[in-house]
Amino acid sequence: MATSPKTRKSAASPSRARTGGRRGKAGSRKRAAARSTVSGSADAALNDIDKLRDDLVRLSQSVSTLLSSRATDAREMVTDTASGLYETGLDYAQDAEAQVRGMAGDLTKQIERNPLAAIGIVFGVGYVIGLMRRR
Repeated sequence: MATSPKTRKSAASPSRARTGGRRGKAGSRKRAAARSTVSGSADAALNDIDKLRDDLVRLSQSVSTLLSSRATDAREMVTDTASGLYETGLDYAQDAEAQVRGMAGDLTKQIERNPLAAIGIVFGVGYVIGLMRRR
């Protein structure tokens, strides 16, 4: 009962054709189910990406608002501190001006009382400054 290769092929072909049709339908159903599963997964993934995008937009808006309010608070603090320092500096400058005016008045009175001593002091200071510039 040896069969030739042609006989084997012809004998196997009709059975393959009959079962292949059934397998083909079942395979295409499986492929369709797999495609619908993949399609559903892709839709779910796209939906998740859209939600993440919306969350990121809201988060960036929240961060922007927070930073803006913090910047406003910092600006106000710097402005208040600078104003305070300006007022303190102005007070010191006014006190120094009053002291210089008082000292200038005292010096004027001393010069009026002792004019020769004042001229001698001015001459001595000028001489010392001239010596220092030569070296």
